[in-house]
Amino acid sequence: MTYQLREAILDSEKEAVRTFLAGFGLRYDADIDYTASLLVGGKIIATASTAGNIIKAVAVSPAWRGENLTGRLVSHLLSRFRERGIHHCKVFTKTENIPVFTSLNFRLLTKTEVTALLESKNGGIEEELSALKKAYKVPEGPAAALVVNCNPFTLGHRYLIEWAAARHRTVLVFVVETDRSYFPFSDRFELVKAGTADLQNVIVLPSTSYVVSSFTFPDYFLKEVTAATDEQARLDAQIFKEYFVPAFNIEKRYLGSETDPVTLKYNQALLECLNDAVTVVPRLENDREAISASRVRQLHERRDFTALAKLVPETTLSYLRQR
Repeated sequence: MTYQLREAILDSEKEAVRTFLAGFGLRYDADIDYTASLLVGGKIIATASTAGNIIKAVAVSPAWRGENLTGRLVSHLLSRFRERGIHHCKVFTKTENIPVFTSLNFRLLTKTEVTALLESKNGGIEEELSALKKAYKVPEGPAAALVVNCNPFTLGHRYLIEWAAARHRTVLVFVVETDRSYFPFSDRFELVKAGTADLQNVIVLPSTSYVVSSFTFPDYFLKEVTAATDEQARLDAQIFKEYFVPAFNIEKRYLGSETDPVTLKYNQALLECLNDAVTVVPRLENDREAISASRVRQLHERRDFTALAKLVPETTLSYLRQR
């Protein structure tokens, strides 16, 4: 059988892929930057896409399974990665596709009954976390951890970090590295460092692409609950438990109480996965309203610096004035 390989470039071609994926309960995500499909008689029978160095949205028509179509598409994507100088890549796929990817030299990171995360065997999560620990001089011994976006850093974030710092010898604050927020990662990272500079037992680190990222939890950045949100939240929580906890000797993870539906589901997944190793701290309030980064962004849009001064530390306020 001769298959036609076609790249989805035109809007009509992308729409055809979107329709095909919908039949498998999959989405054509906004971050997808390349798609290749196999066609027979002008109809899609298999497709796979990439977003950065991530392979995702992989689907094969049931009538054509057993023909190694996934392998053909993935081999094509890997060849394209190499041409672009990408030598380490990740996979977000259905659990049923694990054998195909392991046969192509990928290793399984974690999985649920429905979804699996894999990555290339060269390098990988253990190596990256070990290098991170060394680069930021994380001491041996038990530590507490927080994963924060800080978009931007508020007095609420400061309160949560202080809470942990008062109870643990070392507190690791992982700042979400994926750049899909209102404020860029480089700015958010520096704001957290500046806002916690006086807390001697707090170490601020980049989160890597393995926690709250486009790889592990893409729905986090959509800020709306989808059919995949619960599944992604579980995968992210499992990655943290299986890799971050042993690498950094984390004894407790701290969360702020939430009302945002996506983050609320994430908190629930962490509670179910980590059990007693999670503590949820009630949010700091101002004028009987929880301090939130979204409220800060709204006030910043209105240039209401008087109100902002009650919600953010001076370091963040100075940054917002300049911005």
